[in-house]
Amino acid sequence: MEWIGWLSLAIVIAGLVYFGVSAFSTFKSMKPKIDRLKEAQSHIQTQTDKIKGETDELKVHQEQIMADVDHAKQAVTLTVNEAKQIPNNAVFLAKTTMDSVKNNKTANS
Repeated sequence: MEWIGWLSLAIVIAGLVYFGVSAFSTFKSMKPKIDRLKEAQSHIQTQTDKIKGETDELKVHQEQIMADVDHAKQAVTLTVNEAKQIPNNAVFLAKTTMDSVKNNKTANS
């Protein structure tokens, strides 16, 4: 019966050795694949950072364009409002001129 215990122990040791060799072999075969995945991850991260930088730059340009558009809009609005006042100003000027001419005629008479 003693030989069964030793045989069991030998089988367990052989199993552990096989497990160790198998694990090492698997790790060794997976290492290049893991390295390629890390390289791909690094490349993707680099591209992501580049895109993020370009996005930030575009946001700055967008803000500048929006400010220019707002400035141009205000300038056009001011010009249109001033143009709308021209008829009223012309009428006022005409009345003032006519009143001045009438006052001069009455003063000279």
